[in-house]
Amino acid sequence: MKLKGTKTEETLLRALEGELEASFRYRCIAEVARKSGNKQVAEIFEATAHNEIEHARHIFEFLGGVDNVVQDIERAIENEGMEATRFYPEAAETAKKDGLNEIADFFYRMSKVEAKHNRNFRDLRACIEKGSEFEGRTVGHSAVEMAQVMLPEQANPAGFVHGGELMKIMDNAAGVVAARHSGGNVVTGQVEDIKFINPVRVGDLVIVRGKLTFVSRSSMEVQVEVETEDLFSGHTGQRATALTALFIMVALDSKGKARQVPIIIVSTEEEERLFNEAQYRYESRKKTSKR
Repeated sequence: MKLKGTKTEETLLRALEGELEASFRYRCIAEVARKSGNKQVAEIFEATAHNEIEHARHIFEFLGGVDNVVQDIERAIENEGMEATRFYPEAAETAKKDGLNEIADFFYRMSKVEAKHNRNFRDLRACIEKGSEFEGRTVGHSAVEMAQVMLPEQANPAGFVHGGELMKIMDNAAGVVAARHSGGNVVTGQVEDIKFINPVRVGDLVIVRGKLTFVSRSSMEVQVEVETEDLFSGHTGQRATALTALFIMVALDSKGKARQVPIIIVSTEEEERLFNEAQYRYESRKKTSKR
């Protein structure tokens, strides 16, 4: 297909930009609608946003797609480096001169994140050149989401689910996250910062999400959140946060001894924030244990 330099190529590039922008906008509309209780509006915009991404994917394939991963890593290194060293720093200075300090701060933060992306891609390229495996695993690699309907035997006579039942579900989710990351057996070492925010009732759908925030040599901190959804009141889709907690999981070898786990690859601003907070907690625990 001879596409390069044609009017159709220009049209496809404009269409790609438009589909991506529409998908992002529709997801934002859906988020606002869901928070305000307009569930049906949210669902329609979410479905449409997903379809716009599918359109963008097809357009991207027409434009050449990805046919050489090594070349695309090089392109990613170049793009992220440019954004980190030139585009966002210059944009920040411009915003600062315009008196838009909040936007300037955002651009400065973006430049740091893009620099992190650049380093990750450089490390990835070095591993490919050496024929070795990339050290570490991403947060997304081990993240988990589980769902379970609460039954009468899990609750007290008033119909409220026992806290211990919920903690057991959370502990299971944390164990899955830690096992995925470490690639082996794990045990719960400690549970911190447990917060019971809203009650959970019989019949509620409980959604448990777990993700890694920090790893040391053999321990891993897993953030676990529990949401509830009422399946039988006619208001399905509306969720409320019920519990949150931090689980410290420890990886064990076949002899029951602590073993080393892969490093965590931090890619986003949010992941870096959570990592720094968890590292502070880890260092605090170490200091306390030495007293």
